[in-house]
Amino acid sequence: MEYFDKLMLDFYRVLNNAWTKEIKEACYFSIKCLSSIPKAERINKKHIDDIVEVIKANLGDDFMAEVASDNKAFIKRCVMLGINDTKAMIDSSHIKIPTGISNGLYGLKEQRLVDALSKQNLHWIGKHFSDDISQKFKDTMKNAIESGYTRKMLTEKLQEQFQDLTDKSSHYWQGLAEHTALKVREFARLEGYQKAGVKYYKLVVILDERTSDICRALAKEDKLYPLDTAIEIRDNLMALDPNKHSLDTVRDYIKAIAPWISESQIVRDNQKNPIGVSGAHTPFPPFHWKCRTTTEIV
Repeated sequence: MEYFDKLMLDFYRVLNNAWTKEIKEACYFSIKCLSSIPKAERINKKHIDDIVEVIKANLGDDFMAEVASDNKAFIKRCVMLGINDTKAMIDSSHIKIPTGISNGLYGLKEQRLVDALSKQNLHWIGKHFSDDISQKFKDTMKNAIESGYTRKMLTEKLQEQFQDLTDKSSHYWQGLAEHTALKVREFARLEGYQKAGVKYYKLVVILDERTSDICRALAKEDKLYPLDTAIEIRDNLMALDPNKHSLDTVRDYIKAIAPWISESQIVRDNQKNPIGVSGAHTPFPPFHWKCRTTTEIV
């Protein structure tokens, strides 16, 4: 677990440092553009659109390019960690496995897993911030114009906006690093389970003061999950090419195939203790944002 925590922290630093760099460059560009506008000329819709398009490139496409190699390296390390997890489980069990898996081989299917998840993760990063930033900055500039801001006032407002993005995004990057690491690790474990000929797996829930009611409910159920179902869902998720669809379509597709568990799905006893989960949900972690539950073979 110490290595896993370090892996997540390293990736968080990559994302946060790259984001801070791009934020500074976008801020410098915006202020420079605003300062170059003649005093007699009002800032109009075209000025806003032109500035926002460059900001979107800085904090969307340029940011994706900045983290691309580190992102892929991180996902590969998580896949390897999942493979090694499976090997350790098998070595300590009675399971007889086909030749090859005991060596923890990194083959074609694992490479495909890395490539698919790298593309999906980068797509999410770029699309999420391009869409959010675009509207946020347009609203800020439009409000400034309608309120009669001077260029100095507008520049100060933009600096506040950039600072707000930096503060909020540090939490987002940390959560994304944790979520991605767990997701990729579990995808690789499922591949290892399949190679080992395992038919079922179960959940391993960390029970402490940080455990969510969702995971407490799952622990109480203590179910065995069929591997075939999990593999089918995982492969359907991997088959998604996010570049061919809008962000909303991608989100809807993922939610339809492997929805997270909502608070309303928790079944409780008379003392309000979580004892189970109702309705459809993803059969493997993560079950919610910053989930810590993992799987193991049975």
